[in-house]
Amino acid sequence: MRTKTNLPSALYIHIPFCESICDYCDFTKLQYFHSFAVKYLVALKKELIERVTNKELRTIYIGGGTPTSLDDLQFEALLKMVEPYSKHVEEYTVEANPESLSLSKIKLLKKYGVNRVSIGVESTNDQILKSINRKHTFSDVKNVVKNLRDNGINNINLDLIIGLPNVSFKMLEEDIRNILSLKPNHISCYSLTVHEHTVFYINKISEPDEEFAYQAYKVINELLEKNGYSHYEVSNWAISGQESKHNLVYWNNERYYGVGLGASGYIDNIRYKNSTNFNEYVSFKNEIEEEIVTLKDEKDYELMLKLRTKFGLNLVEYKNKFGVDLYKSHTQVIDDYVTKGYLIHKEDYLIPTFEGMMILDKIYLDLQ
Repeated sequence: MRTKTNLPSALYIHIPFCESICDYCDFTKLQYFHSFAVKYLVALKKELIERVTNKELRTIYIGGGTPTSLDDLQFEALLKMVEPYSKHVEEYTVEANPESLSLSKIKLLKKYGVNRVSIGVESTNDQILKSINRKHTFSDVKNVVKNLRDNGINNINLDLIIGLPNVSFKMLEEDIRNILSLKPNHISCYSLTVHEHTVFYINKISEPDEEFAYQAYKVINELLEKNGYSHYEVSNWAISGQESKHNLVYWNNERYYGVGLGASGYIDNIRYKNSTNFNEYVSFKNEIEEEIVTLKDEKDYELMLKLRTKFGLNLVEYKNKFGVDLYKSHTQVIDDYVTKGYLIHKEDYLIPTFEGMMILDKIYLDLQ
């Protein structure tokens, strides 16, 4: 076994509750009921105390589900529970849905030091939102963004989904223009995936094919880059300096704590995933799946994750870490991808272009 690393400086907390279940959603989630949330917060606090041994955290991310589906008292109890770990954080993010991020909850976010909010917009077309069982309108999004800024929370991410049924390229462009009108710091655009046991799957809704997804990302990238956003990761754009510090922990193959139902974490050389069974979790019978990460696994993760971002893979660091000169062992492959415009080989870095980000699976396989 390899020597232990430093303690993780990032923490992810999962809140599985939602006011309603969206037709496409396959995350670990369940309908919000007050009594369920009471039990859950007790179990969550116990795991948080037992698992998170570092209180000098750099980033915290509370996701879901919908953390803001909790009522005000429960929401404050959650933030109070996390307070001992948030004293030194640089970036403290909470996910929210527009319809449940009330002014009272915004004031609680500010009170407990949350400085970044990620809002599930998904579409700016009210008819599309209704068709996928979302409970907000674009007007709600605008009001929430204004309320956040009025209360001193200015670091805002807005999420969109690409490839929803009946959304044309023209509507997609309109979505992007509407999002841009709100001037967020960060924009995430995820391609629709259809999973078993979702309404979309039952109704035989198809995922967008590769060509559609590619063209959609191309349209989005051109519009966002013209407006000052950098495509820094496959599905993410940000104003310079506003990239998600927490998500970069994942993409930089760093360690992190994961707490809550179905949450994943990475400590020392073990990647783990908590139970997704609610009754087990709240009964303190959290069955944890563990993967012991070998040196080869670590090497694969390093390659796969770091090539997802515009910051790229540092070839010198890679050689020092794993004893492999990647360029020397894959000269022809790398040079070919550079010639075709998929990779940039600049000084000690291997960096994907936009086109390269669109075919990362192939690049990764060729570099193994």
